[in-house]
Amino acid sequence: MVDFDSDTLFNGAAAIVATIAVVVFVVDVEFGYSPVSKFALVVLFLAGVFALTQRTSDHQSILLGYGVVVVSAVALFVETVNTFDVGNALTVAGLLAVAAVLFWVRTRVDENDRFTTGRRATLALVVVAALVAGVLVVDVASGGPAYELRSQSEVTVPDSDRNQLRVASVVVTNPTPLPERVDAPNYAVCPAGDWSAHRRSTDSSERQRPVHAHLNVRDGYNEHVLSFSEKTYPVGLYLDGANLTGETFPIQRTDACPESETDAPFLAVYEAPDDRPSARPV
Repeated sequence: MVDFDSDTLFNGAAAIVATIAVVVFVVDVEFGYSPVSKFALVVLFLAGVFALTQRTSDHQSILLGYGVVVVSAVALFVETVNTFDVGNALTVAGLLAVAAVLFWVRTRVDENDRFTTGRRATLALVVVAALVAGVLVVDVASGGPAYELRSQSEVTVPDSDRNQLRVASVVVTNPTPLPERVDAPNYAVCPAGDWSAHRRSTDSSERQRPVHAHLNVRDGYNEHVLSFSEKTYPVGLYLDGANLTGETFPIQRTDACPESETDAPFLAVYEAPDDRPSARPV
């Protein structure tokens, strides 16, 4: 029977908290750089835990440290395959490979439940730290992906399916040696000029409902672009107003939404701050 004392309590709590922290970091934390850098930081932490297990003589700490490494490594593997969408077949094959590795490493443990000496484990940690530092430097120095909005010159409103008209494309180019997460800018659209002929009437004869326009970059969820490659995502337009069917409206790139309402109606497309809405009624 295992003795339960204060050492068991604190060691177990530390192992649980460390495992939860790694899983939350891997799954939920928004990282502003490449996922490779994020995963490399996790590997560095786990290498540190492993080094500690090889330098201690406390059997309980060794066992709990191995638990942190194994559970966190499995979570890291699952998040990696989800991030790069490798498919179910490769995911299952990878999990079986992980299981095989776990069975194999058990045969490498000596009578003291260690894989190597504390000195070698420390040297391995230093090597891993150097590699991770190199990855981080490359990631930060390379910058992130570049985004280019290629809009059409005009759009004609059809008599059906006018909720999502394709009016542009966002081209995401990754010039870095690491895969990058797609985080498109907040592209916005507003009806500029005189849209009075396209405002809907309300119950009151003196008031009209404004014309609404909204852009939607269809870049999916948790998309990534691989190193030295590019992806293209369609941009849809939602346009709500009266007497729109068959009408053709010019599309212009602007720095902001124009204030003038005297010109001919057109759609102004611009990059808005992230904290501002991507649509404005007129």
